[in-house]
Amino acid sequence: MSLGGPPLFPDKPPSKRFPVVGTVLLLGLVGGGLFAATRLSRALFERPQPGAPVVAAALPVGIPVAAVDAGGDASIFQVVSANGQVDAYRDGRWIAIHRGDLLTRDDVVRTVPGANAVLRLSAGGEIELREKVEIRLDRLSAAGSTVDLRHGKVVARVGGDARDTLAITARETTTSTEGPAHLVVQADEHGQVSVAALKGTARFAAAGKTVILREGTQTRSSRAGAPPDDPEKIPEEVLLQVVWPEGEHHADSATIEGHATSASLVTINGTPTAVGEDGRFRATLPLREGANRVNVQAEDLAGRTRAATGTITRRPTRPPKLATEPRELWKK
Repeated sequence: MSLGGPPLFPDKPPSKRFPVVGTVLLLGLVGGGLFAATRLSRALFERPQPGAPVVAAALPVGIPVAAVDAGGDASIFQVVSANGQVDAYRDGRWIAIHRGDLLTRDDVVRTVPGANAVLRLSAGGEIELREKVEIRLDRLSAAGSTVDLRHGKVVARVGGDARDTLAITARETTTSTEGPAHLVVQADEHGQVSVAALKGTARFAAAGKTVILREGTQTRSSRAGAPPDDPEKIPEEVLLQVVWPEGEHHADSATIEGHATSASLVTINGTPTAVGEDGRFRATLPLREGANRVNVQAEDLAGRTRAATGTITRRPTRPPKLATEPRELWKK
């Protein structure tokens, strides 16, 4: 029954404030997400225009290292330090990278002579790239990190977490860690791969043979496809023997010979010199007239160095100046 007049409890119209505020917040979140996604997409995948100058990589910063892709593998490696010229190969070109930059899987990183870099592989693992290194980043996931060393020398430190494992492939060999480890892997220009366990334990596998490297031991695969040598103790001293040229020198060059361990890096006055499988090296050194100071340095697999210095003197090759003395040929 109707009593007439306005209802005692009229229905209140719905509030318009909440939808407006919610809509604004929602649009802000969507816009921010689209902006971040666009920046990341451009940084990682956008190809430069033909003829565009090569600039430093606009790599994203602030993305969690634990970010994973659809397959469950993390795709971000962080640059902890970069001294000198350190580059990453992406989209068909080399671009400079710097401290704090992030790299994705399948990036190739190189260091030029005199440069070095450190990459964070996981929460407790880092890998140092020495000069003249080229390495391809492969995987960073809960199952551990994997990289492919194409040439050069790397020093890896792996933490104590069970997930902090590292595998380094190089020239048909695989070096893997077991728990905390500090190891060195080197692939030289002759195809030889050498490995040293400075701390902890590592496995080295090649040609169907696997050896266990205990702390303080080293081994090698002398060439691609060759099985590894049995591990041996790292020598207490760095081996370096130099045969200096004897006698006087009038030529514009001299030959320096010597002997070091096969995995040593030998330089003569700062220039790298190839070391054979037997550890012997030979190089021709240009000479200028006068005294030539020569410095030979060997760095073993463990990073220890030893130097030898000498002086080679080049004598002048020009004939001495003759002074004419006027005199009468025939006396009257």
